[in-house]
Amino acid sequence: MIKVVSIWALPSGMGEDEFEAWYVGKHIGDAQKIPGLRRYTINRVIPEERANSRFYRMAELSFDTVAAARAAFGSEEWKYAFADAKKYIGDFMRFYFDSQDIVR
Repeated sequence: MIKVVSIWALPSGMGEDEFEAWYVGKHIGDAQKIPGLRRYTINRVIPEERANSRFYRMAELSFDTVAAARAAFGSEEWKYAFADAKKYIGDFMRFYFDSQDIVR
């Protein structure tokens, strides 16, 4: 399983309420349309840690292969979701991981 992890900050001047309204109300639905996406996990830095982190949220997008992830990021669905997201995210980073779930 390939996991693409993106972490990002809120843009300057944007509050959490405005971001969350867009993220939950629109972006999650857009992201779920990305072809080849097998799992979509969203994360938010806990309130007591936000002062210690420049980042606010993290998303994990899982695909079967690197080729599937790269194809997804070339899709019209991804292009639309990312173009819209650029208005709502500040500094961000993206990483590709070869991921394995260990179940206890």
